[in-house]
Amino acid sequence: ARPGYSEHQTGLAVDVKVGSCALSCFNGSSQYVWLRENAATFGFIQRYPEGLTGITGYTAEPWHWRYVGTNIAQDMKAKNIQTLEQYFGISGGDYN
Repeated sequence: ARPGYSEHQTGLAVDVKVGSCALSCFNGSSQYVWLRENAATFGFIQRYPEGLTGITGYTAEPWHWRYVGTNIAQDMKAKNIQTLEQYFGISGGDYN
């Protein structure tokens, strides 16, 4: 992300690494599968899912997870909503 547009600045976003696997190889890991199933229980969402660049403004980042709180994360999961933009009814931008 260009300066001023990274969610990491908020303190609510983390990048997950497993051993020597970081970034794009993470989505093939068992840890990624576990996160997809269980992250909402702990208030996290995968912030930039595959195939939704047109909505979020970011290419897919399976390693990038955002804390949104358990209520929102679980509501998004129950409604099968994958992005904050969809959840709040706002448009994303071109932040790359």
